[in-house]
Amino acid sequence: MFSTCRSLQTGLILLALGACSKGPSASPPPSTPLAAAIPQAQKAATDVQTLSSRINAAGIAATYAATFGADQQLRIVEQRADTRSGEYEFRGARLLHYSGSGLSSAEPIELRFDLQGVLTLSKVGAGPVPAAEVSAIRERAQLLRSHALAQRTTRDHH
Repeated sequence: MFSTCRSLQTGLILLALGACSKGPSASPPPSTPLAAAIPQAQKAATDVQTLSSRINAAGIAATYAATFGADQQLRIVEQRADTRSGEYEFRGARLLHYSGSGLSSAEPIELRFDLQGVLTLSKVGAGPVPAAEVSAIRERAQLLRSHALAQRTTRDHH
């Protein structure tokens, strides 16, 4: 009886080893995901949201289009009632770039700021933008940003 059990045990071990050492069998076809993966660039494009609104702040009426992008980027294109316009670019709460008409004059202005808020470019005509104008543009930029974020939140919750 011992030899029969031993033979059976040896047979089972050999059978198990044989099953493990077989070559590759026909593998099932790779599974197809239910939803196709969206490439990163395409995903970033689908995350962009634009909204339009009106505002009357500090006595200046305007309409604007705010485009919310990836990585906390926000771009606001403002058209003021007096035919002046401006474009603001933000990363998070930080204004990085402004180009457009001044608030106190129709002269074209360009301002650039680094991520710490330091003014790196100030251009109006052939000279720098006056400090009071830079300050007024920064304040307007933050006001427009806050308004756009409030509008976005309101629309997202409806």
